[in-house]
Amino acid sequence: MPRSRLADFFKNISYTFISNVLSLLISTVIVLVIPKFIGVEQYGYYQLYVFYTGYVGVLAFGWYEGIYLREGGSYYKDLDKPLYSTQFRLLGLSEVIIYLLVFICSLFIVDDKNKHFVIGCTCVVAVAMCLRWFITFILQATGRIKEFAIVTISEKIILVILAVLLILTGYTQFHLLICSNVLAVFVSLCIGIWYCKDLVFSGCISIKNTVGEIKQNISTGFKLLLVELSSLLIIGVVRFGIERHWDISTFGKVSLSLSISNMVVTAINAISVVMYPTLRRTSQERLPEIYSVMRIILMGLIFGVLTMYYPMMKILSAWLPQYSESLRYAAILFPVCAYESKVSMLVNTYYKSLRMENVLMKCNMASLALSVVCTLISTVVLNSVTMAILSILFVLIFRCVICELFLSKRIPIHVTKDIIIEILMTIAFIISNWFFGFWGMLAYILMYLGYLYIKKVDIKEAINFVRSMR
Repeated sequence: MPRSRLADFFKNISYTFISNVLSLLISTVIVLVIPKFIGVEQYGYYQLYVFYTGYVGVLAFGWYEGIYLREGGSYYKDLDKPLYSTQFRLLGLSEVIIYLLVFICSLFIVDDKNKHFVIGCTCVVAVAMCLRWFITFILQATGRIKEFAIVTISEKIILVILAVLLILTGYTQFHLLICSNVLAVFVSLCIGIWYCKDLVFSGCISIKNTVGEIKQNISTGFKLLLVELSSLLIIGVVRFGIERHWDISTFGKVSLSLSISNMVVTAINAISVVMYPTLRRTSQERLPEIYSVMRIILMGLIFGVLTMYYPMMKILSAWLPQYSESLRYAAILFPVCAYESKVSMLVNTYYKSLRMENVLMKCNMASLALSVVCTLISTVVLNSVTMAILSILFVLIFRCVICELFLSKRIPIHVTKDIIIEILMTIAFIISNWFFGFWGMLAYILMYLGYLYIKKVDIKEAINFVRSMR
């Protein structure tokens, strides 16, 4: 990898790091302040909206994912802008029609008026989100990471400003919070359009000449869409099972614990945005070395973050006493960030770079099938929220392990020993924090120090590798 490319790589990481530090701070306000000032049931409906919006990209059928895969490593100036301008407009038109039909159908299926509002807002914001993803996927694929970071963070900044204003004025109904989110998404879309105005407003070509390109993008991106959808559903199936089997308040409480662990994932996953276009431009001989280095650094950082679990939960239980019982589940869900981050930042990025979407899809489908089985057993047979939450971690570990083992067959990486150590660390974390509280925290810290001692040679080599790239 040439030094100039490495300099760009770390410069882009700095953009995403700053963006994600801001994103983490803002997410902290959203995740921890909003539940303080609205009721548990109101928060449940807000989380239901967040849950639904996670799946709105499905009905774009892999359109912008295909662009991302095909243009990964390209330069923005070389894009056929009239072609993408035409696609942008056709995507917007198609999403308006699709989500209008979705909303009409929901009126005949759902009885709860609050859920009608949630679904209606989801359908409105879906159009804006799909168009924004069209733009952000192009920005990512072509390495315009600074602009991507600004578009992404702008939504959260606007949302937190509006949320704080609503709290200060006493208007804390979930309806207004959801409307604030919709507005924030539309504003971030406008910022994205401004950054890509030469593409969006470059004029159109005939639809006949565009159809073939759209088909190719969907054909290429549909497998990646299935990968992303199955990845979402691995946790989504369990959350849906909880929402169906228990009440909206229980759903909101579990979602809060998941949101806390997801904040860590969001902060770490920024690097994957930079890695994909960079890896596409990197010779395959360097890929194993880069993977090993990033893996060592990532897992060392995450296991270190887990040492903060006990004091964090004490503070959160005092801040959100109405959620204190459900926050206990974070002892199970906190390690989720280790496996989600590894898959998102490393495994998925390498699979996409090596064009192994078929294998990734099979791994995710197998994990999804396991998730369905675990959900049925934990909710219907055992009627246990704890087992349902534990199944989330179990399935994510399963997915991460099989993905890494398949990847090790494609590139020469040695992960079996590390996988075993990481699973033992995860089990130790859960047992120590679930059963032993403060003394469990001390025991885990000692185990983490032991982990660092065992991996000291690998950590030193990883640090030296990073230093040599400057």
